[in-house]
Formats: sequence, structure tokens, C-alpha cells
Amino acid sequence: MRICIDGDDSVAFRLAEALMQQHEVTLVVPEEMPDVDLDQLEVRLVRGSTISGETLKEAGVEDAGLFVACSVLDERNLVACAEAKRLGARQVTCFLRRHEVQSSEAEANSLARSLGIDSVVLPADRLAREILKIVMVPGALDVEAFEGGRVRLVKRRVEEGAYLTSGPLKEVGVPKGVVLVMGQRDDRIFIPDGDTAFRPGDKVIAMGTTAGMNRFLTRYLSPRRGGREEHRATVVGGGVVGFAVAKGLEDAGWRVKVIEQDERRCQEIAPRLKALVLHGDGTDLELLREEHIGEDPVLIAVTSNDEKNLLVSLLAKQQGVARIITRADKPANELLFEDVGIDVVRSTLGAAVRAVVRKVDRRDRDLLAEFEHGEVRVLRLRVPEDFPPTPLAELQAPVFAIVGAILRNGEVIIPHGRDEVRGGDQLLVFVKAEGIEEARRFFERVHPARAHRDS
Repeated sequence: MRICIDGDDSVAFRLAEALMQQHEVTLVVPEEMPDVDLDQLEVRLVRGSTISGETLKEAGVEDAGLFVACSVLDERNLVACAEAKRLGARQVTCFLRRHEVQSSEAEANSLARSLGIDSVVLPADRLAREILKIVMVPGALDVEAFEGGRVRLVKRRVEEGAYLTSGPLKEVGVPKGVVLVMGQRDDRIFIPDGDTAFRPGDKVIAMGTTAGMNRFLTRYLSPRRGGREEHRATVVGGGVVGFAVAKGLEDAGWRVKVIEQDERRCQEIAPRLKALVLHGDGTDLELLREEHIGEDPVLIAVTSNDEKNLLVSLLAKQQGVARIITRADKPANELLFEDVGIDVVRSTLGAAVRAVVRKVDRRDRDLLAEFEHGEVRVLRLRVPEDFPPTPLAELQAPVFAIVGAILRNGEVIIPHGRDEVRGGDQLLVFVKAEGIEEARRFFERVHPARAHRDS
């Protein structure tokens, strides 16, 4: 697909980098943009203003399957998208980074449609929704849902005393409706099998039905002494993201505290929340102790400063907070924060880029989700109609790939070895990024005879 991107910061660069391997990408940047920022991109470069129709014509927007305007100026993005659509771009996507006009992506999309714009991305709104999705599942480090919520995927740390640690999987088992698609120990990832014995501190990714996942989370991963995670959280940072997270948690029945350093912002959000809004510095250890932050099961650090978010998170960890979710907008900081022990790290930039890439790749390659910074993916693959019924245990993929769900005639099957794969089935496959094409060839074209030869 031909894709044209207009931008002037790391969002545009990261988006171009994510799309350039599979698509023909043109990047439009301002005249004054230094070349040093663009050297590593394998894209066609056009300098100029996208408010100018001539610049858009030079970029070939009339032949573009997708035009994305993601500069830091909302007004420029709106005008550029309207002009690109007029010139013939088939789909146009507009980034809006401020919230003066709209409060949610649904509201913004209504505005966009009136201007002929196909879709809108609000990075802050995306990030808040990603955080809420994770926080709502007790102990979760990552969460996804597929097939209208009928299939769930959850990443979680294995706790000390959890039933899953009591022996190898062939003895412990898993609940009906659950399959373990990945394990992680330190920096090593692996496909769990019958001989796998999980240890406290390991991380596990499971896919299953809602009922099966609920049983797995509560009976297999939580300590036997048990107790449900209390619905209390502290949000550090009362900006657009922090306010949206606090409001979302309140609406779900959580008790929330918000710590915000800007007194004017405190006055703006306090009347709109039931939460206790505290004017203070989230890095003030005395304040954290006075507010008994260590007793809250969840802390969410979402100020607009990466370094402050990290310091808040480390202080909260020192105080005993069990689960910490941290915002890191600089791409290099996402992995850095994880390296120093922060379990859940998210960014407005990453959320926005994932929104566009997933939409593009879903159209072309049926990509449903990414995990571990893109290292593993979930794909929907269709089995050929002439494929004979074959037990899943007999299909040994030549790469890191595991079938997490079978979709057949509107039914969802969470498979085990004796379940069959049949012609016309759709498979939700969990696969490492470097093995995507091999997995695609195997599951979409494989026949049992070949499967036996490859195993």
C-alpha cells in the first residue's frame, strides 16, 4: 500500500519506521527539519507544508491508500486531511493531541466525519484506555480481547504460593477453556508444555474464554491465602491522561486518589471527580507516606515527564505498592523502565502508533495484537477449505507459534491437543514476529502429510 505521513516529531518517525518494511511510505516534513533525524528511515522524503496542495501532489497523495496527519498542530492536521481527501487519498487519519474541541475519540470521530475525514486518533485517549483495560484485571500486566470479548488474553506474573507453581503442567493442568501461549523467565520466552514447571516471578500469557480466564487468574495465579485485589488506586498526574484514567476507574466503582503538582489543574479537575485530588509532588516521599500509598494495590504514574514518572514508580515500589503502571513517552525509556523493574510501561506515542499500524496491518495481514514491544503477535489465519480434520497435536509448526483459539461457524473453541483443526476454520495464532511468514504458510497451506514430515 502507498502511505503518506505528514509529521514533524517522533510520532511521524516511529510510524514511518513501523510501516516502511511492508508498505511504500512517503514522509512529508517541514523544510527546516534536520537530515540527521531522517537518516535511518527507508522512505521517500518530501519537504514542505501539507497545507499546500502542491506539496501533497508532490508526495503523491492522490494515489495513496492512506494519508496520516500527525504533526503537533491539530489545526494543521485537520486542514491537511481535508485537502488530502479532496485530492484523492482513499483513507485519511487525523491525529488530535489537544482536547479543547473533543473529550473522546468517539466525539472526535463525529467531528471528523463532518469534515470528510475517515478516522481520528487521540493519543492521550488511547493511552488512558490501554491503562484502564490493564488495571481492571487483577494483577494483569497486559490485556487484550478478541471476537467481541469472547476470547481474552492476559499476561500476569506468577505469585509466590500460587497453585501453578505446585508442579509440572502435566500434573497441575489448566482450567477448561484456557491455553497457555507463552511463558517468560527473566529474558527468555518459551512455549509451555507438559514438563514446564512455573516458578514464582515467572510471567505467563494465557488465552481463553471469560469464564476459563477468571478461574485461571483466581485459582492458579493468586496465592492460596487468597483475597481479591481491592479496588483502590493512586493516580500521579492530573493531566488529560490522568484525569481520564481516574474518571474511568471511578465509573467502575474504584476508590481513587489523584496527586497533581499544578494547583490550577487541581482546581479544574476536582469538581469533576469524586476522587480525593491532592495538590502536591508525587516524588515527595513524605507525602506518599502520609497518604499511605503503600497500602494501595495499584499506582499509575502518568505525568508528562518520563523521569518524574520513573522516580514516582520506584518510590511507590519501595513503599510496597504491588502493581505499578508507568507512562514513558520517549521510545528509549520504555525498555529502560522495564529493565529497572517497572512491570507495565505505556506511552502516548506507542498507543497512537499501534492504533494506526494495527488498522493497516489488519486490513493487509490480519494482525490482531502485539506484545512484548512487537516481539510476539496474534494473527487470525484461515485454514484452506480442503484441509482434512486433523488433531491439533499432529500439527507441529516449524516456528514459535501456538493456536490459542479456533473459530468455527460462530463458535469459539479454546483447543487442546485432541481438538481437531478443520477446513475453513479461523485460527488465532500467537507467534514470534520473525516467524510470522512461516507460520502463515504453515497454517494457511499445510496438509497433515507435510505436518508429519516437519515434526
